[in-house]
Amino acid sequence: MSHLFSYDFRYDDNGYETETSAKQQEIEDSIGDIYLELVDPATLGHGGDIDDTKHRLHTKRHQQYIEAMMDGLPGGFKVLDASQPWFSLWCLNSLAILGVEIDDELRTRAIETLRPLQDPNGGFCGGNKQLPHLAGSFAAIMAIVIVGCEEAYRIVDRQAMYRWLMTMKNPDGSFSMHRDGETDVRGVYCAMVIASLLNIMTPELTSGSAEFVGRCQTCEGGIGPFPGVEAHGGYTLCGLAALEILDRMDVLNLTRLSRWMVARQMPFEGGFNGRTNKLVDGCYSYWVGGAFPLLQKALNRKAQDDYLYDRAALQRYILACCQNTKKGMGGLRDKPGKSPDLYHTMYCLAGLSLAQYYVGVDPEMSQQVVGEKTSVYSVPMRMMQWDVYPKHDIVLGVQSNAVVPVHPVYSVPFKPLAGCIKYFYSLPPIDKSFM
Repeated sequence: MSHLFSYDFRYDDNGYETETSAKQQEIEDSIGDIYLELVDPATLGHGGDIDDTKHRLHTKRHQQYIEAMMDGLPGGFKVLDASQPWFSLWCLNSLAILGVEIDDELRTRAIETLRPLQDPNGGFCGGNKQLPHLAGSFAAIMAIVIVGCEEAYRIVDRQAMYRWLMTMKNPDGSFSMHRDGETDVRGVYCAMVIASLLNIMTPELTSGSAEFVGRCQTCEGGIGPFPGVEAHGGYTLCGLAALEILDRMDVLNLTRLSRWMVARQMPFEGGFNGRTNKLVDGCYSYWVGGAFPLLQKALNRKAQDDYLYDRAALQRYILACCQNTKKGMGGLRDKPGKSPDLYHTMYCLAGLSLAQYYVGVDPEMSQQVVGEKTSVYSVPMRMMQWDVYPKHDIVLGVQSNAVVPVHPVYSVPFKPLAGCIKYFYSLPPIDKSFM
């Protein structure tokens, strides 16, 4: 597979340089140098074809980087004390996507890390003795999904979690991130993910949430954090994934949304930016790239139609520009010139996975009635309709670059996700009489 390399795809400031356009050109210079090294010299006469057979995912280095970070973080990370569940998720899920087995020792460490972070009144805290937080609760539950054993599942107090989620619920259908905290689309996404996995979804919990997300769609077409605010890639994924759980894509203008999402892929770099006139960033490989399977389903497009973005170009950006270039070092990063970190490592890998595999739902199957929409069992059945279509795989470089397929709503591999759903939906529904 080859890709035409041409500086004609670069940003044109039309002769009006700004601080933003100068930074864009600087980034394109660094990426252009990387891509030029991959060009077949025999093809320079017509611009140059990038030789994509040279790409290698440095799986072992990335594994070593993650494991080293799990052994102990540098002192500067103390400012992120409120992100402890996130570090668990970033490390565990990155290893899972790379195909590394989560062994018993690591399971035990994860369980003992997460257990004390659960607040007695429901929800998980970012750190010990802190307030329970929706983002931290999301990260803790997703880390438990990856750990994937009954001992981990039993950590969760479902009854207390439901009560706490209901205290975060606002009359307009949104959720506060914590007591007296901010309100935005992240809250809806985190709450719907948690409820859908733990078998605690109720009409009271979900009422008005889809309509809130719909009001967050902007005139550009993307989804902002709350009504009237600029569209953003992360909030767009959160909004779309929440609506997929709720089966309520009808609240969006899909034509405007499609136009905005397609415009996020940078024509020269191949990666995505998160907002109009912003720079490329590897984390949007998932936050924007992961939204395309959800859009594909909403538009009833088939696998042969493929996603509405260039999957090979995104893989090229991740493999060539986002891997740590220091000799023998691992981890993935935002862009050339930046240092790797666990956040970008996980979301680059999740985006790489969704670019390699066509993950979707057969349009005919998605239109079948799966029980009553209000039935608690309709959610896991719809979520597990998602599958990989092997005939539509695109793995850039060598086949060993392939990672593990992930679910676009949850960003984790299918196997541990199925195990979590099977466990929690074998439990009786929560007792709302104590609410």
